[in-house]
Amino acid sequence: MTDQIADRFDAFLQRITLSSSEKSAALEQGRLLSRRIEQRPEVRECLITGSMARSTAIRKFSDVDIVAVIEPGDQLAHSDSATLVSSVANILRKMEPEVQVSENAVRVLHTDGSVVDVLAAIHSGTNNTADDIYRIPATNQEGWETYAPEEQNRRIREATESLGEDFKKLIRLCKWWSKTHGQPISSYEIELVTYDTFRDGLPELPRALVELFDSIKQSSSINPLKMPTFLESKALAEEAYSNQQLGNTQKAIELWGRLFGDQFAATVIT
Repeated sequence: MTDQIADRFDAFLQRITLSSSEKSAALEQGRLLSRRIEQRPEVRECLITGSMARSTAIRKFSDVDIVAVIEPGDQLAHSDSATLVSSVANILRKMEPEVQVSENAVRVLHTDGSVVDVLAAIHSGTNNTADDIYRIPATNQEGWETYAPEEQNRRIREATESLGEDFKKLIRLCKWWSKTHGQPISSYEIELVTYDTFRDGLPELPRALVELFDSIKQSSSINPLKMPTFLESKALAEEAYSNQQLGNTQKAIELWGRLFGDQFAATVIT
C-alpha cells in the first residue's frame, strides 16, 4: 500500500472511530440506565455489550447495547417475543421521555443525540465454551433467536490479540460501508464473518476488504433486497485495489472514496 493511500485510510479511520472520551461517555450513559433498569422486579441483571463494549463502534452510527435479562420466574419470561418487546418498551417509557421500538430492541434516545438500545433476553443455559446463552426476540418479533454476547466479546478480544488492531479497523471500515449503503449486512454479522475469514492472518486493509467482501458474498448474511448494492460495492472495492496494485494511486483513491463516501474523500492535511 502506497504512503498516500495508507494516509487516506488512516485519516478516514480517525474520522469514524470514537475517541476514548466519546466511548467512555457513551458507556457511562449505558451503565446509568442499566442500574435504573435493574431496579425493576422483572429484570434480574443488565449486561452492556455490542460494538461499544468491543471497541468496534463507529461515529454517527453506533450506540450502546444493553441486554436486560428477565427474571426466570417473572411472567414476561414466558411471554411471546412481541409481547416481551412491547412490555420492555412500556417499562422504559416510565423512565425515559423518548423511547421507540426498533426491530427486536427498544431504543432510548437522549437529548444529546446519544442512543441506547435495550434488548430483552431470557437465560437459557451455557454453550460448550461455558458462555451464557440467551433467548432473544427475532428481528421481526416472530419467534426467537439464540444470543451469546460474551462469546462474541471473547472472539473479538482473541482475534485482536492474535492479529493486532487492524482487525478492529477492518470491522469499522466494513461497518461504515454497510451503514452508508442501507445496511446490506448487520454489524453483528460483519464481526462474525470477519472473525471467520481471518483466523490465520490479516493482509493490508485494502486487500483485506476485498477478501472480506468475497467471504460476505459466500455467507448467507446479505439482505436479499440489498444484494445489488452489495455486488456493486464489491466490484468497486476490487477495481480500487486493482488500480492500487497497478500503481494508479489517484484512481484508486477516487474509487475508495466512492466506496466510503465524503469522509474518505476529504483531503488529508499533513
